[in-house]
Amino acid sequence: MASEVQILDFISRIAPCAQKAYKELGKVYPSICIGMACVESAYGTAGSCFHNSYLGQKVGTGKTATRYWGGKFFTSKTKEEYTVGVHTTINAAFRSYDSMEQCVFNYYELLNSKVYAGVSGSVSFTTQMQQIKNCGYMTSSTEVNSVISIIMKYKLTQYDDIERPATANPYPEPIKAVKFNSRGNDVRWLQVELNRYGYKLIVDGIAGAKTIEALKDYQRKHNLIDDGICGPLTRLSFK
Repeated sequence: MASEVQILDFISRIAPCAQKAYKELGKVYPSICIGMACVESAYGTAGSCFHNSYLGQKVGTGKTATRYWGGKFFTSKTKEEYTVGVHTTINAAFRSYDSMEQCVFNYYELLNSKVYAGVSGSVSFTTQMQQIKNCGYMTSSTEVNSVISIIMKYKLTQYDDIERPATANPYPEPIKAVKFNSRGNDVRWLQVELNRYGYKLIVDGIAGAKTIEALKDYQRKHNLIDDGICGPLTRLSFK
């Protein structure tokens, strides 16, 4: 079972992918994509993640939504709920990807295909989730409610406003200064903020050399004292 740290780390990594795909392809809210990925990949801890498969896309006919999928796949056992309450284990072929972003873009491509014509982009996220279920994305009788619960618990609708990406940080803003060797969610908050500016840090909650060098570089580029300490002025500059 994923820990709270793993959950927040996974959300922080997949949210930018969902926002980017939503901006380019539209219709399905980023909150839906993130919530479904949390369920389908057990917050990024499932074995399918070794194949960058986070959203459970099956090969199917192999002819639908292929712009962002190169044809690679893997087989795995999965449980299907064709009858409510009855779980049947089958072997299925799942799409494999080169990156998380490719997986997310293929998800959006698929949900914008004729197969999912019944999914509307102008409804609430709860209705949209039910429409995805009705179009046959999953057989689970509980996934709709599970995804909705995750969206509400982790406030994932904040990611749906792509015009205000700075608000989309799952970690609380620090009260204390973050500096070299600081640890915990304060550092994760800083790492997520820096990643918005292209630094590509691992969100591990450890303020090591790479994080501090990225912070100093950010400070220099934003006319701040490049002391490698994230204090009130640096925090304010991210808003």
